[in-house]
Amino acid sequence: MSTVVPVKLAEAIDWVGVRVPVWTAAGTAIGVEATQMANLSALHTSAQTLKAEYDALKAQYEAKGEEYRQAATQMRSTASALVVQIRGFAGTTANPAAVFTEAQLPQPADRTPAPPPGTPEGFKVQLLQSGDLRFTFDCDHPAGVSAVTYKVMRQDAPQTPYTFLLNAKKRTFDDDTLTGDSTVVTYLVTAQTSTKDGDPAYFTVRFGSGNQAQIVAQGPVGQSEAG
Repeated sequence: MSTVVPVKLAEAIDWVGVRVPVWTAAGTAIGVEATQMANLSALHTSAQTLKAEYDALKAQYEAKGEEYRQAATQMRSTASALVVQIRGFAGTTANPAAVFTEAQLPQPADRTPAPPPGTPEGFKVQLLQSGDLRFTFDCDHPAGVSAVTYKVMRQDAPQTPYTFLLNAKKRTFDDDTLTGDSTVVTYLVTAQTSTKDGDPAYFTVRFGSGNQAQIVAQGPVGQSEAG
């Protein structure tokens, strides 16, 4: 088959439509017979007519498809609202299981509350050029625990109250509020979700000569005399 004629059928119809009158008029001058041109013209007319019918049906199909999608979406939303209504009604009855059986709906499984987050550990300290302290730590959480933040509190001297410092979104935080008078400070870090707190952990930092900072003690609060 000649590759001069477009492969795409819609383009081929247009291409042939342009050449039918040209080839018919030229006839024997281009080596074609009148019967051949009559056959090609008839085929072109048939293809053109059927394509128009196909395009019309396709438009109807697409319109009907959109109607179907809208109707099905509305149906699903209405049914979902009724499921919520039935569940709510079942919760007000003495025998919710009977309501779900009658409605042919699965009875919702009891949700197991997520456990509390883990306990921070493995604290490390870095003294920045600015004089601020940067702390990093580890904290493993049970399965199902997510969206954890870390509440950080600080005790500036033994036997004094802890004060809130910040909520860290990651397992690292900077402390830029220390004064030059600080010699020993203790931090309390608690992993938190929107509903539960984990067990807090403490770590104590001692400042030495040359403005050096060193973690001298750490662990769960139960093991800390400061806790």
